[in-house]
Amino acid sequence: MKTIDLETHFYTKAAFEYLASRKAFPTMVRGKQEGTYYLRFTDQITLFHDQGFVDLLCDLGDKRIALMDEAGLDVQVLSFSSPGIDECTPDFATVTRMAIELNDQLHETIKKHPTRYMGFATIAPYDVPNAVKELERSINKLGFKGWLTHSNFGEDDYLDDKRYWPLLEAAEAMNIPIYLHPTTPLSTEFGKYGFSLAGPALGFQFDTSLCLMRMIYAGVFDQFPKLNVILGHLGETLPFLIPDRLDWAYTNPAISVLPGFIEMRPKIKKTPSEVMLNNVFVTTSGRFSKTTLEFTLKIMGEDRVMLATDHPYENLKRSMDFIRSCALPDTIMKKICFENAQKLGFKL
Repeated sequence: MKTIDLETHFYTKAAFEYLASRKAFPTMVRGKQEGTYYLRFTDQITLFHDQGFVDLLCDLGDKRIALMDEAGLDVQVLSFSSPGIDECTPDFATVTRMAIELNDQLHETIKKHPTRYMGFATIAPYDVPNAVKELERSINKLGFKGWLTHSNFGEDDYLDDKRYWPLLEAAEAMNIPIYLHPTTPLSTEFGKYGFSLAGPALGFQFDTSLCLMRMIYAGVFDQFPKLNVILGHLGETLPFLIPDRLDWAYTNPAISVLPGFIEMRPKIKKTPSEVMLNNVFVTTSGRFSKTTLEFTLKIMGEDRVMLATDHPYENLKRSMDFIRSCALPDTIMKKICFENAQKLGFKL
């Protein structure tokens, strides 16, 4: 059975050097012990890396492919990791240039291994006209399959802001999905307990969910009804809120009918649940519960769940062993492992 991994990350040594040179967050600080590094997202939130992990994240050659072979994985769709260059204010000119360089480097990597790798575009969103041009170049010239963006671009800076809508318009026009990937929330409430709270345990999910809900309430999916979004980690908690909590403002029998409440709620044509079930796909990245997977399949439907591993942040073999151990029917396994991704444009 063919397998396509929709979420697998890379970084570059040049990007790490850039982080080390930054004065503003995010930045990187070398540890006291050789080969240790601290990625600092805010003055509260820090992620530790050792040299072995940095080397693994930066490898796009034989070592990565050997791990894929060991795990029984055919194709990785590569994406630039967090902290992304779409989080690096205020160096707008620098990150705009870096986006082009990263996309060119990824394109060269894919040319060397065309049967093993595909790519998501890296975009610096701040200069929107140039960002649109780079997205179009990445898709139409470099052959990438979509755009991976992070859940915020800085404090209270999300994709619902209309200045970014030309990027959403371009993605819809080119019929490519946007992978909405987590990064750390910047609010101090999430930072109190560091990365342990602000990272995968809670903050990642909630910031990504917040980003998508803001997009829905802003009317993004009314304006761009064919726009497709991918959420990792079995939907970043949102499938578990369908339909009663997500649609509360529009369906609760006690309050949604009150004229005063109707006046204040966002004026949208599609409820959040309708967007989730018509415009959103979810992946299995970083989740290892069969019960949770089965629930997500039931809520989202078997045509909207796709394989992902979150490599190298999660163990590649463990991720692949998990999905195979779930003993799902072959028809569903094929959809998860490659058919749904192919329908979304990730052609083998």
